[in-house]
Amino acid sequence: MPAHEKRPQLLMVWPTGGDVRVEMPSAPVGHVIRTYRPGDEESFLGLMAEGGFDPWDEAKLQFNMGKVIPEGWFFAVEEHTGAICGTAMCLHNYKDTTPFTGELGWLACAADHRGRGLGACLTAHVTARFLAAGYSLIQLRTEYYRPAAIRIYLKAGYVPHIEAEEVHALWRDVCGQIEWKFTPERWSALVEARHG
Repeated sequence: MPAHEKRPQLLMVWPTGGDVRVEMPSAPVGHVIRTYRPGDEESFLGLMAEGGFDPWDEAKLQFNMGKVIPEGWFFAVEEHTGAICGTAMCLHNYKDTTPFTGELGWLACAADHRGRGLGACLTAHVTARFLAAGYSLIQLRTEYYRPAAIRIYLKAGYVPHIEAEEVHALWRDVCGQIEWKFTPERWSALVEARHG
């Protein structure tokens, strides 16, 4: 993945709380969604590398595995080969700053399986698992240069949390890029209603 200008991460929140059902799309034809099994680590690390995430080592892998809530690490699998082609995690209190926060983390899909709805399916599974576990404060962080993922999150119902002018401008640019309506006042109202 090419180098990108250093910009703030984009924070998004699930605004509607634990009493709202998540729209759960069906897995694309030829795929199933399952939870972690011992031995999935190698395929996961391959997806992280393919997705252009910062390099992973054993310490980073163990840290993240230690944050996953029970039955909260999801994999998209190709049925006829058993190959892992997507992943996402339910991470508890990922940055050790907000004790009851769940964070959707490390959503990634193999390049030859993108555009089929796997990302939306994995996002829904993570969100539903958090809500079933009693989390009402759910969030995620992403980068401005991941427009496909941002669109998935927006369509799933996550709302941008804009805390600074630089982020406001960044969201305006991202929304223009993905042809999504830029509505910061509406987003702020939803965030304040949920977290205020």
